[in-house]
Amino acid sequence: MPPSLFNKKKSVGTEYPEELQIETTNRCNAKCNFCHHPFMKRPLTDMSDSLFEKIIKQAKEINPKFILPFLHGEMFLDKKIFDRITYINKELPTTKLSLFTNASLLDSERLAALSKIQNINLIHCSLNSYNTADYRERVGLNFEVTFDNIKELVRLNKERNFAKEILVSSVEFGKENKVKNKEYNDKFTKLITENIPGATVKVGYKYNYLGKIFSFRKFRNLRCQRLRTLCILANGLVSLCCMDMDGEYILGNANEKSLLDIYNGDLAREYRSGKKAKFIPCKQCNMI
Repeated sequence: MPPSLFNKKKSVGTEYPEELQIETTNRCNAKCNFCHHPFMKRPLTDMSDSLFEKIIKQAKEINPKFILPFLHGEMFLDKKIFDRITYINKELPTTKLSLFTNASLLDSERLAALSKIQNINLIHCSLNSYNTADYRERVGLNFEVTFDNIKELVRLNKERNFAKEILVSSVEFGKENKVKNKEYNDKFTKLITENIPGATVKVGYKYNYLGKIFSFRKFRNLRCQRLRTLCILANGLVSLCCMDMDGEYILGNANEKSLLDIYNGDLAREYRSGKKAKFIPCKQCNMI
């Protein structure tokens, strides 16, 4: 058995994921040109209440450090999202929440509800542009609405202190044009630092979505740290990792087996045991 990457205080022989990523919905209102979601083949759906509650009850045995109630979709398209994350707070009072959103739907009603949620470690707002025209081309949404939502989120957090960190991010253009890329990065960073003080700013790399989105980021042959997270799709299938948007590489079915049995199954252990070049589709992936 390879050295454990996980909670070392747990019993020998059983490995526990540090994170659970739960896809309560796989619907998204954006059409980002650096994302595979517009080409996703899976049916659009929401997770059932019974499956979600089953997952959270099993999570009490796992005691994960973090739960991420999103995966391949915009979490605020789930009409039950606040009921779900309130349920996480109740059942797992020491588990931190990491939230990811394009922020386009963070109106005053949702912001008020969000401010009442406990244990939010991070709210990651994926903005992905610094002006209206570019945002429309890259994301397909209204820049002014999203930008104002993020500003109000940060302002409200300063007032009520419900999230430890608010991160505003963008995906870079790509290293194929270093001059244009640096110009973009600088303009985006300046926009956020000057207009939304208190937010953390990040410009990240383009990832290749297992060969489906072109990226110049180089492949690195290592043991993938992303496999510490158990990724549960809306229909209950547990996918290999957060890059497997179409659910092509399945470790098990949470409707039929326990999360710990899936995580400690032969297939999941095999993927965690070696470096990326050893496996399909990992040898195509440039995410680290």
